[in-house]
Amino acid sequence: MALDIHTCEQARLSRDARFDGKFYTAVLTTGIFCRPICPARPPKPENVQYYLSAEQAQQQGFVPCKRCFPELAPGRVLPTHLNKLLANFDYHEDNLATIAEKFNISTRQLHRLFKQHLGISPSQYFQHQRLLLARKLIKNTQLSLSDIGFASGFKSIRRFNEAIKQQYGCTPNSLRQQVEKTSSKTIEILLPYRPPFDWSLMLSFFQHRQIIGMEHVTSRFYARNITIEQCTGWLKVSQHKHKHALILQVSLSNYRYLNEVIQRVRKMFDLDADMSLIHQALRKTPALASVISTSPGLRLPGCWDILEFSIRAILGQQVSVKAATTLAKRIVKQYGGYNAELAEEIAYSFPSLTLLKQADFNDIGLTQSRKNTLYTWLHFFEENKETFNTYQSIEALEKQLCTLKGIGPWTVNYIAMRGLSDPDAFPSADLGIIKALTQEQQKPSNKAILALAESWRPWRAYAAIYLWHSLAKKD
Repeated sequence: MALDIHTCEQARLSRDARFDGKFYTAVLTTGIFCRPICPARPPKPENVQYYLSAEQAQQQGFVPCKRCFPELAPGRVLPTHLNKLLANFDYHEDNLATIAEKFNISTRQLHRLFKQHLGISPSQYFQHQRLLLARKLIKNTQLSLSDIGFASGFKSIRRFNEAIKQQYGCTPNSLRQQVEKTSSKTIEILLPYRPPFDWSLMLSFFQHRQIIGMEHVTSRFYARNITIEQCTGWLKVSQHKHKHALILQVSLSNYRYLNEVIQRVRKMFDLDADMSLIHQALRKTPALASVISTSPGLRLPGCWDILEFSIRAILGQQVSVKAATTLAKRIVKQYGGYNAELAEEIAYSFPSLTLLKQADFNDIGLTQSRKNTLYTWLHFFEENKETFNTYQSIEALEKQLCTLKGIGPWTVNYIAMRGLSDPDAFPSADLGIIKALTQEQQKPSNKAILALAESWRPWRAYAAIYLWHSLAKKD
């Protein structure tokens, strides 16, 4: 993908935050590369070279700027299939062959995709991702260097030390010189985004759906208990007062999982979306243009864990948000874990697949048909976990899941929309969407809604969020 040099030049000279993470500026005379929003004095055009990604600039021998920290930039907006591939890459276990097998794609095609959209090969990209993450953690956290090495995906401390020294010309210890030492195992890290971003709306959405005892959501922050395999801990997310960034505070029993936590949180709060691009597609519809003009920073809320969210989606079938949340809370309190060392507000964890399969769901308030749907879903999930890791399209997912008794198009699209963060998932039969598109008491047919939604592709999930929000504003 070729960069438009004229656009890049205008964006860097104006320090336009909308382009943060979309390209990087390398300065030939200093050997440093920066974000378009870098506060340093702009270099002369003849000394500037532009790159698609931070990984590409670093691969060419440029060093990240110490003022704008390119490793902290929002993620680049990529084609949906490439985004899914990157989101499911396990930095500890995967290699080129395994990721190609996961997505049923040839290694040659993988190379072509990476070269086209990121400017470097897959192996180069993932290696520089590890280096950039390591640098970010060294400079911005108090984690031990060994924890950082494993959290960044390096398989040994020796390889970690060698890679840092080879890339940055110094040891990890030298990079860390200015970091204040502390004994706390809680770390804090910035997660940037491109404006506009409405933090209060995002918190409001999660606050109305929080499971008391596992999640704690206020008008200022989101906090929750977290479990990934054998790793346990908690996180808290708030907004930075002056920067276009969220502040992630996290405490883990094993920091090998830190990168996964960061990626999950970024997806949960939709931090890599380019809202200007999305608005451009949706504004053509008057019903959407109106709500976008008043709430441009509304994003697509994701989830922490796909199993947890899918259970909550099934509980939410044909009942109110409040009723579904109450049912989820009862399941957590009855079958979830409890950590007495954590604050009471987040001491409970969501039950594992094993525990849920053994549950009878009595005294929860569920009908027998809803229980049967849960059992059907849990057995399907156990046997088809890779379906969600290698998810390709909403059409294929709908065709597969709608064969399960109790699972219909609404549930599938809602799971894809918020559980898998598919920007094009669209629960067209949702009562809220029908109500939002009703004009002069004339309800549109599902066929008419789907026809209208064609113009919103590939951002139909955002259209759904804006339509739901338009009802909330009327209320």
